[in-house]
Amino acid sequence: MRTDYEILREIIGGFSDPDAVPTSDGLAARRPRRPLDCEVPDALAPQADGPYPYDLRQTFERRSSTTDYAPEPLDAAPLLASVQAALAEEAEAWGEEADVVGLEPFVLLLRARGARPGVYRVGSDGADLVREAPSPEEIEGMTVQKEFARAGAIVSMAADLDRADAWAGAHGYRYAMARAAAVIYSVHLRSAARGLTGTVFAGLSPSAVRRLLDSDGVSRHQMIALTVAVPARAAPSS
Repeated sequence: MRTDYEILREIIGGFSDPDAVPTSDGLAARRPRRPLDCEVPDALAPQADGPYPYDLRQTFERRSSTTDYAPEPLDAAPLLASVQAALAEEAEAWGEEADVVGLEPFVLLLRARGARPGVYRVGSDGADLVREAPSPEEIEGMTVQKEFARAGAIVSMAADLDRADAWAGAHGYRYAMARAAAVIYSVHLRSAARGLTGTVFAGLSPSAVRRLLDSDGVSRHQMIALTVAVPARAAPSS
């Protein structure tokens, strides 16, 4: 077995060199991301982002990262509204650069009220039902920890790394990662402000979601993810 650090050194060097030449051919615009084959396009209408029970200070005081979840379902509409609001807020913040990395949120509704379980792609104009929800065994295989499969939902952010690299070389990945993380943490805080719980994690296994989310690892790569669930009730004191 041979250990070769040269490729890793080149990657790290590219991250730290703002003038690095893009590693792609710069033609990402000529090969757009392959359209996603959805079972039910426009399955859910855009959701209104209603009032939150807790303000920002209360949310920070109450929030925690946990993998212990209650078995009851969560309401689908507020969660989808949170994802849409976070995505719109992020796009507004970046203005002309909003489309550079092609952010694409997916929601795996596992236990929910108000919508059928399934894999949804969320956009500003609603949500498409991509396909039925995977089996619990499949979900365990695509998450880092088996406990994540017991959440009410999993939110995953995908980005177009081909487009990001054509725009900014190695820095494009870092840029895409920062923006994907911003949306995920926004959804995390919005969920906490609604009394829900969950944890941010490194993302879904690329090989496990290659077909499920049509993720080729280049034009559509799952960057970072979040579990959302009803918090487990504290055990009564004896």
